[in-house]
Amino acid sequence: MKKHTSGLRHAGLAMIGSILISGVISGTAAAQSKTEAGTTVSNTFTLNYSVGGFAQPQITNSSSPTNFTVDRLVDLTVTALDPSINAAPSSTGNTLRYRVTNLGNDNVAYTFAAANGATTYTPAGATISYFIDLDNDGVLDAGETLQAYTLGSASIDIAPDQNVVVIVTSNVPSGAADGAFANIVLTADSLFPVTSVDPTCTPASCAPGAQITGDADGNALTGAAENVLSDAAGVTDAANSGDHSANALITVVAPTLAAAKSVIVLSTAPGSDAACAALTAAAPGNQYSVPGACVQYRIAVDNTGGGNASNLSIADRLPAEVRFIKAEIATSSATGFADDPGVGGAGPVLSAPAAAENCNGTSNCLVTLTDAILAGGENGQIRIWALVR
Repeated sequence: MKKHTSGLRHAGLAMIGSILISGVISGTAAAQSKTEAGTTVSNTFTLNYSVGGFAQPQITNSSSPTNFTVDRLVDLTVTALDPSINAAPSSTGNTLRYRVTNLGNDNVAYTFAAANGATTYTPAGATISYFIDLDNDGVLDAGETLQAYTLGSASIDIAPDQNVVVIVTSNVPSGAADGAFANIVLTADSLFPVTSVDPTCTPASCAPGAQITGDADGNALTGAAENVLSDAAGVTDAANSGDHSANALITVVAPTLAAAKSVIVLSTAPGSDAACAALTAAAPGNQYSVPGACVQYRIAVDNTGGGNASNLSIADRLPAEVRFIKAEIATSSATGFADDPGVGGAGPVLSAPAAAENCNGTSNCLVTLTDAILAGGENGQIRIWALVR
């Protein structure tokens, strides 16, 4: 007897019935670069299927969605916008700029602290100020407000992905030598804000200005956002500690001047004022400083330091025993005294008495150099010709 198998065939079709599953996700992740802390991410699915071509009741979890809470990512970076600057001894208002970026997903307040790293001089009168850099150009522009900062206090709230420029201003003491340096480390530490984007982060649970510490009891998935510290290690701080640091250098660039005056006898008997003025070196043989002899004074200034000696002036009053012939700035070297742009006018300016002026030791025969600057590593000379009376 032949076995009827159509029932089995239909049962097989029932077992292989068509199934359709679809999922729906709600949240804000697609709308912004980082999903805000405290956001509830809700997920539902549907399962549709048929048996023998007949649709069956849908299976879904829409009445009880699968949820999790986006936790609070605490991350920041500090970078030096001015890694190295030069400053003069006794200078004030030297500024170093640092950029602090909130890389987290919640508003954060910060404490700022400036400390000395390896230094050979101690900056004086250090102050800190900051502003939210709306256009990220590192410069305080119209519409950006400079905020004074009090040590140990909390900054204003900084939004996710927002940049803050922190300015450390200090003075160089008068005794700082050429090449002395100060290595200033800025540290920013994360605090709870006044206003969080997380609705569950209330003053009772997230006290404004309190330090944010990392969660230590595991992820609960739902409920209040938990704190996840994810910052990299900085100059002086460890990774995943909620703070970050960077350093910048101030180097003292100071002139080191040495000056000397010498005299040589160019000619025992030059024969005339014009002949004396034309001499550039001593005549052959022994020359003596007798009355009528042509002598040359040389004032040499050497700057062996790294900084410019500005507003430089030299005054030389010749003695009564000589008669002035001429004076000039030496041109034997390619470099030397230059115009000081801070004085104004075209310098350097060499002033001298009229030619053939008899010197009497009082108001006559004054040779001066003004409006001059001598750069680091440069030297300059003034040469003065005179006849012994």
